[in-house]
Amino acid sequence: MSENTFEVLKRLVEAPSVSGYEDTAREVISNLMKERGLEVKVDVLGNVIGSFGEGDLKIMIAAHLDTVGFMVTYIENEGYIRFASRGIDQRVVYGQRVVLHTPRGPVYGVVAAKAAHLTKPEERDKVVKIEDMAIDIGAEKKEEVEKLGIKPGTVITPVLELKKLLNNNVLGVGLDDKAGVAAMIKIVDYLAKKDLGLKVYLVATSQEELGLRGARVVAYRIKPDIGIAIDVTHGLQHGVSPRQVAGIKLGKGPAIGLGPNFYPKVVQLLEEAGEKASVPYQREPIFGPSGTDAAVIQLTREGVATGLVSIPLKYMHSFGEIASLNDIENTAKLLAKFIELVEERKKEFSEILV
Repeated sequence: MSENTFEVLKRLVEAPSVSGYEDTAREVISNLMKERGLEVKVDVLGNVIGSFGEGDLKIMIAAHLDTVGFMVTYIENEGYIRFASRGIDQRVVYGQRVVLHTPRGPVYGVVAAKAAHLTKPEERDKVVKIEDMAIDIGAEKKEEVEKLGIKPGTVITPVLELKKLLNNNVLGVGLDDKAGVAAMIKIVDYLAKKDLGLKVYLVATSQEELGLRGARVVAYRIKPDIGIAIDVTHGLQHGVSPRQVAGIKLGKGPAIGLGPNFYPKVVQLLEEAGEKASVPYQREPIFGPSGTDAAVIQLTREGVATGLVSIPLKYMHSFGEIASLNDIENTAKLLAKFIELVEERKKEFSEILV
């Protein structure tokens, strides 16, 4: 067996990949795929495409490699760094440690705002707006910042680390969707054989957080017969009722999407794969477009038979997301069995998907 799931996920989490600036993570993913014997290509939008097997029937499994984050917009004369945010929950930004990723290496800082002691009473219960924050790296003037290679356009992330918690859970940044990428990579480890009689594409898609851009391009290129997106979904967490998250919980298995975005026979076979692999799974009703890569994969060219498998996650788009290693591993096991079942029933699927 290759690296365990935690080790794979750690390599992914520690590689910065803010949407549109995913080069570091792209290299890590390419290496993980090559280590498993996949043929690897990278397209013009930065999707990493690993493939194996031979045959006319094509399955594409996609998980997005990009994460939410920040970008430098302006450097003040006093050395404070102004920034724009993409996707991160504004309520949790102030006071957080961040990393500015420069060609000369990482620079650490903190998101600064007026200390609570210095605010007016009416300000204390309000969320600090991004435009009222700045990053402090200890500089006293603009020139000190610029000498470090920091300039408008420099990408910023939270401190990238992965920690183990109780009950085989993990705490990290960017588990949306590094957890999905880890599960996708581990599919190869759980497959009984690699010389399949169908073509499998494992794709780490780019720029999902900017509007599912990478998936749209790569699905058009590959033209799969079956497309499965792996993403995350909200699991039961502090302050949330089971009703709000369709009863989905961490540690209870991946969630299979149900609704008009998904091809009924693919959904049926995903559930059968879970049962045959003795993998627990949950059901997630989504009455409309899913907001994941599955939404654009389904509508590629003349249409793709699409499914969605989601990993339950707590505190999405925050500086501390929590997922279950068990759910990540079970996602990989379920999809490995799904691929094997599709191969067993190639003729049946080929006739349906003509």
